[in-house]
Amino acid sequence: QKCNLNSTMKFNYKLHRLCGASYGTPLSTTSGGSNVIYTTKGDVLLSPVSNRVQCIDLLTHSVRTLPFEARSDISKIALSPNDTLLLAIDVNDRAILLNYHRGVVLHRFRFKGGKVRCVKFSPDGLFFAVSAGKHVQVWHSPGLRREFAPFVLHRTYTGLNDDIISIDWSSDSSVLIASSRDTTARIWTVHTTKDYVPVTLSGHKSPVVGVFLEEDENDIRVVTKNKRRIGKCYTVSEDGTLATWTCERHDDDQNEDESGGALSSFKASSDAAVDFFSGGNGGSTALALPSSFPDDDDAALQSQAHGLVGATWKLSKRHYFKQERATVTSASYSTRHKLLVIGFSTGLFGLYELPDVSNVHTLSISTGSVRTTAINPTGEWIAFGCPSTRQLLVWEWRSETYVLKQRGHAGGMKCMSYSPDGVIIATGGEDGKLKIWNANTGFCHATMDAHNAAAVTAVTFANSSVVLTSSLDGTVKAHDLHRYRTFRTYTTPNPAQFISLAVDPAGEVIAAGTADPFHIYIYSLQSGKLLDVMTGHAGPVCDLSFHPVRGTLASASWDGTAKVWDLYKREVATEEFGHSADVVCCSFRPDGDELCTGTIGGILSFWNVEDGSLRCEIDGQRDITGGELYIKHMVMVTLYVAEAKFLRGEENTKIS
Repeated sequence: QKCNLNSTMKFNYKLHRLCGASYGTPLSTTSGGSNVIYTTKGDVLLSPVSNRVQCIDLLTHSVRTLPFEARSDISKIALSPNDTLLLAIDVNDRAILLNYHRGVVLHRFRFKGGKVRCVKFSPDGLFFAVSAGKHVQVWHSPGLRREFAPFVLHRTYTGLNDDIISIDWSSDSSVLIASSRDTTARIWTVHTTKDYVPVTLSGHKSPVVGVFLEEDENDIRVVTKNKRRIGKCYTVSEDGTLATWTCERHDDDQNEDESGGALSSFKASSDAAVDFFSGGNGGSTALALPSSFPDDDDAALQSQAHGLVGATWKLSKRHYFKQERATVTSASYSTRHKLLVIGFSTGLFGLYELPDVSNVHTLSISTGSVRTTAINPTGEWIAFGCPSTRQLLVWEWRSETYVLKQRGHAGGMKCMSYSPDGVIIATGGEDGKLKIWNANTGFCHATMDAHNAAAVTAVTFANSSVVLTSSLDGTVKAHDLHRYRTFRTYTTPNPAQFISLAVDPAGEVIAAGTADPFHIYIYSLQSGKLLDVMTGHAGPVCDLSFHPVRGTLASASWDGTAKVWDLYKREVATEEFGHSADVVCCSFRPDGDELCTGTIGGILSFWNVEDGSLRCEIDGQRDITGGELYIKHMVMVTLYVAEAKFLRGEENTKIS
């Protein structure tokens, strides 16, 4: 039989936000986590969660999820300087170019040549650099319009002998530096610059995890866009060594002879011609007006790349971050505020002020390694990401307070339930913890140790202030949401493992199903006494549902049956509904006239509660065959909407 749905009803569901994690990849043991970045204003933090990106507004304390989905877990993200383009790259090097404000996917692309470990837009937004194994690829930034091939490769830079793990740009986007696992860093110019030879900085004994270029504040010569010439470079290695490199150059005026003016003008024209044919800044203007290069303005019309011609780099100072049995896992630097943040593998972080490397703060924030750090443009907030513990923290270093402190379930989410008023979401995880989330903001505001070292298998609300959890440890617990404590524990006479839970509409009777010995235990919520034990199933009781009006209980079991029990009339025979496959879920319609059951094969069956007849079936196997192939597809939850006309079904990989 087939079910006729109302054709006039139209569905337009849109993803609003993810709830349950703010950073990291749940259920993943190999993901090293992605980087987190701030927007230009510094009040919104972008944090990848699995294959999506969360936008966390730190001023309004709200969360929204961008409406796109990568094919696999996102490993790196980058945002253009004007906050228009977002580039997200997954662990398989597949990239998604997104209009950040509208959330529209502009293009999908796959980078080739090696593993992508870092990506960064240039400060002027015209290019972005991507590491491809031991090479650096610089691409032209696409526009906001959809094009057939928006990704255009500008140049590939070589010279390093191992995977590149950090990239940085000069302030005028003319110089690029990258560090590698081969313990070295290399400096290139984005465009061909006459007489410039790429420089390799070698002075570390372990991989360099961070490189940063800085202008020379004492330099009186100003190059293009009111930027000074590059004067310093900082490199940070895994063994906790900070090396300061100084750029030493000879002023052109000291080497000029009496006819230096003509030579300088000729040199400027020659450099302008090289810039013109290589695509450098200002090349066309200089070539068109070669006589417009007076001696005093040569530097003002050149880039920071020209200031490195003939310069030598010298290791001027070393500093050691002395942390026992800890390695540096992340580093970020704010050139405007001279602040350096170092994350360690032991969960510590250090905040230092350069160039004196004076320690401002050292604090332990996690039990796992700090894999990513970020400083917002105003220099007030520091973001930390710990993928092993699913922690995301934003810390204000001046007041020494947390702006944001979120942590997801350590082993993934197992179950969830809405409160009766729809304001709170309660989730249970593999780590045995109960988390309370605000449905409006998406933030977790309470975490309770519901069960010790055992997964929470089911969670439900008795009322708006009492939430119940069941676990494999053989207990059912009641938690008070006003005091955030457990006030009652329900146990069984014999050892059992609870896998399902339900509460009657009055909030007075609790029913809990077990995996072995396939019983249903009935408790009184107020007194905590065991009222009855329902037997009859030959398999684990995986789902329970109370009738909205009567005192009957429906149970679904892996023995291929669904039963309806009358808790108050023991002389009434139990009604049984047979299926051709294991029954994994059941739900009453809001008016109580119909019972829906779901099987492991994706079949939804609708039963008449009065006479036990089968009204119709829906074959949802093809609807739920999407998702990852290694997961066995089954209908896990059936839930009627309030109007009792439509049904919502969930499976392991998506909602249909």
